[in-house]
Amino acid sequence: MSKYLFRLALFVLLLVAVACNDAPAAVTQPAANSGNTDSPADQAGATQPGPPPSPTPVPPTPTPEEPMAATVNGQPIYLATYEEALARYGQSESLLPPDDQATDDPASLRARVLDLLIERALIEQAAAENGIEVTPEMVAEQVEELRRVAQEAGGEGSFEAWLEANQWSQEAFEEALAYEMLTERVAAVVTADVPATVKQVHARYIQVDDAGLAQSLHQQIMDGGDFAELARQNSLDQTTGSQGGDLGYFPQGSLLVPEIEAAAFSLNPGETSEVITATTPDGSQTIYYLVQVVDVDPARPLSPDTRATLLQERFESWLQERWDQAEIVRLIDTGGS
Repeated sequence: MSKYLFRLALFVLLLVAVACNDAPAAVTQPAANSGNTDSPADQAGATQPGPPPSPTPVPPTPTPEEPMAATVNGQPIYLATYEEALARYGQSESLLPPDDQATDDPASLRARVLDLLIERALIEQAAAENGIEVTPEMVAEQVEELRRVAQEAGGEGSFEAWLEANQWSQEAFEEALAYEMLTERVAAVVTADVPATVKQVHARYIQVDDAGLAQSLHQQIMDGGDFAELARQNSLDQTTGSQGGDLGYFPQGSLLVPEIEAAAFSLNPGETSEVITATTPDGSQTIYYLVQVVDVDPARPLSPDTRATLLQERFESWLQERWDQAEIVRLIDTGGS
């Protein structure tokens, strides 16, 4: 319970846009004339008064436009909403331990808060396009569930105590929760094509920094040497070396060294690669690898962590596409880069 609520306090910091309640201004009516309006001709005995003069039209008083911080595909983000979000973000940060607080300078913080509001607008627009909505009844049901769990864990009133301790009003928390629920539903649609099972390879490897040693190890393996034992004796990777170089099962896109992954997915079970040459990320050192495939599973279930990573990457990629295609106009200078 507390972990879920704490995540909300950190991640969902922005409130829905402030509704504009301005009523149309009343049209000013000309005042009734209470004095004697007879003209000199009337006073001289004319039987019918002349037509009264037409009143000069008085235009309606224009309603002031509410200041905006940005627009997203024409949808406004009001300045008041931005300022409220900025205040709430700072408030939430102040509740964190010092080591967990953001180190952004004020300009970067302002820019980041505006970006979060823009991201929120993009997600809300995507929800509308896909017919996704979160009703007040759905939010109320979730709040009651959270209250029940909190009460079971901490006793009567613990949910309200948490809200007060984290400076959340009931209304603000419900608005934040509604957005969280909406985002989850949009994410479920966006990531529906991420599979639960994929082709995975079970492989082991040896890492050395000497080309001659790499060639010698390759020859020993070709002559029938035990790959796992040679890995334990020679691999520079102490984590996997003690386990015979075992990398376990992994899908494509999961290894830090793409050359190892490419070799593993090109081999059949029992086959060993040629010596693979790669450089460290900074280009300062050349490393040599040998890879041996133990097994290939064409449809192995992804581990929870691996699938969570793929889901996150898919959602972030989709969100970036929304950013790239959106018409975003920033109307304030946050001072950020």
